[in-house]
Amino acid sequence: MQEKTKFTVGGVPVFLDRDEVERKLRAAMPEDVRELYVEVNGTRYPVKQALAEATGLHRGPFTSHDAMRVFRKLSIPIGPEVLTATERFYTVLKSLNEFDRQEVRGVIAGLLAKTDRENCYWGTYLRGKASVESLPHLKQVRDFQAIAMLTRSLFEFSVDVKLIDVIPNAVEKINAFSQVEKLRAAKKIADFKDAHPNSRVDATIHKAFIANNKARIDAEQAVAWPGAKKVEHWSGLNLRDRVVRLGNPFLETYEAKYPQMSWYTHAAGVTGFDLRPSSYELLTGTLFQFAGECYMVLLTAVIKQFKLTTADEKIESKMKYAQMMPFTDTDEQLQALEKDLVGLENHSAG
Repeated sequence: MQEKTKFTVGGVPVFLDRDEVERKLRAAMPEDVRELYVEVNGTRYPVKQALAEATGLHRGPFTSHDAMRVFRKLSIPIGPEVLTATERFYTVLKSLNEFDRQEVRGVIAGLLAKTDRENCYWGTYLRGKASVESLPHLKQVRDFQAIAMLTRSLFEFSVDVKLIDVIPNAVEKINAFSQVEKLRAAKKIADFKDAHPNSRVDATIHKAFIANNKARIDAEQAVAWPGAKKVEHWSGLNLRDRVVRLGNPFLETYEAKYPQMSWYTHAAGVTGFDLRPSSYELLTGTLFQFAGECYMVLLTAVIKQFKLTTADEKIESKMKYAQMMPFTDTDEQLQALEKDLVGLENHSAG
């Protein structure tokens, strides 16, 4: 009789062998395969359906990566290969977000008062987090453009959070820029109403904001950016000049990766939309990988700014564990990684 292998799936221990998987799936009708599949008895099943059928577990507590890890260990074929790498990078985002939820977000949100400087970091992080939490809902070919746009924004947020330590008087400029942008928006609405008096647009509040704040905001702009008639970014620099100030890896990313993201989000016509589905899947994996790297920059910055290592000296190791966990294929590899980085037997970030 074949000896069963122990797995931990969604925190639950299960014992399974290949024969049992094959036996239990004989009676299961395969659902439509949209992404990853496992081939059992000559039939292809979505990986999460197959694991749920074989173990009796509900699908919610475990990920596609958990299922892939089990089936790899049992030498059951998984495909398509082009999607397995994409799935790993997708899982990195989910794993980092769970680490963030457990170790970072709640701790910082619970602080009763934040300095202006801390609020600059926190606000930039929150904008990036919103992009991260949208990405796991986008996995289809039709989502490619949205994935590219969100990843592009994440890169810009990661640049912003690093610039706070580089641009002189960054905190004052960030605060002033938010007011400049409010005034600019209010003036556009008010000007439109003046030019189209019969329009249904109500500019009353916007005109009151202009009357009460324009002189003050104009004065703040003159101090923060002397001689500048129009300020496009709080740093006073365009994106390329920002990354030049930071140097590598940001400059290299801007020159080598950013154009590709812009190509698929801003190019006119139908540029890039004649690609085969497999090409989209590969590009999506690249974008998920890059998004994870940008998310790490944001997390590292807020961990440093809010001195979270003081309360937990292993927090950065836990973040690294969350990033690397999706690249393990067996429970043994996962446990070795956990022991090496975290030094705890039962820690899990994903």
